[in-house]
Amino acid sequence: VARDAYRMSLWSNFFNGPIYKQLQKKHGLVRDEVNTLFCLAHVSDLNQRDICLVMGRPKNSVSRAISRLIERDLIEARSDPGDGRRAKLRLKPEGRKLYATTSRLFVEREATMLSALTDGEREQLGDLLTKLMDAHKDWSELY
Repeated sequence: VARDAYRMSLWSNFFNGPIYKQLQKKHGLVRDEVNTLFCLAHVSDLNQRDICLVMGRPKNSVSRAISRLIERDLIEARSDPGDGRRAKLRLKPEGRKLYATTSRLFVEREATMLSALTDGEREQLGDLLTKLMDAHKDWSELY
C-alpha cells in the first residue's frame, strides 16, 4: 500500500481544495490558471512546455489556462526569438497584482495547516520536500 503517497495526496487536497474553490468564486480562476500565474510570478519568459513541466499538468490543460489568462489581459505572449514555434509568457501588471492577492491565501493556509509542527519540524519537512523535488527527473514526465 502506498500509505505515504496517499496521505500526501489527502493533505494536498485539504490544502488546495478550499483555496481553489475560493479563487474560482471570487476571481473566476481555475486551478491551472492560478498555477500558471504562480509559475510566471516566479520565473518570467517561460513557454508552455516549461509550465507543463513545472506543474506536472497536461499540455491541453495548460494551453487552456494560458489562453484564458491572455484573454483576461493578465499575461502576455511574445515570440521566442530562439524558436518561432514557441511563445515566451510573462505576467502583465494586472496579473502581478492578482498574484499578490491570491498568493496570500496559500501562505495563510500553509501556516494554519503546518501549525501542528515545531519550527524544527517545519524546517525538516522543507528539507525533505526539497530533496524529493530535486529528484523529480527520476519520476516526472510530461503527460
